[in-house]
Amino acid sequence: MDLVEFLRDRLARDEQIAQACAGAPWKAAPSGTVNTDPSGGEDEAEPAFVATAENGAYAEHIARHDPSRTLREVAAARQIIDDYEKETWILAQGGRAPEVGAAHAARESVLRLLALPYAAHPAYQEEWRP
Repeated sequence: MDLVEFLRDRLARDEQIAQACAGAPWKAAPSGTVNTDPSGGEDEAEPAFVATAENGAYAEHIARHDPSRTLREVAAARQIIDDYEKETWILAQGGRAPEVGAAHAARESVLRLLALPYAAHPAYQEEWRP
């Protein structure tokens, strides 16, 4: 498994989980509860319970990382990977302009950083560590 495949697999799983939880955005209450926020664009009449946290700060953290945010992060990371793969193809076709090579090296560094949050995954390879 290479770095691109590893990232695509992790992103697919993140997306799958987020889609299973998708709906209205999440909103934290000072009491430490997290509920869906019907005013966030969904047609739900009442907020739905998401979680209870130890305190308001924990609840806010949970709410800030709702499924819609995860889906946006997945989409952004996929675009970065797609750009990297396009440059890989250009380089393989002989497009060896210095600026293309430099951009490719920079994007590879970014891929390594994108993989870092998944370093505890059994398929992560230490050679990818930035």
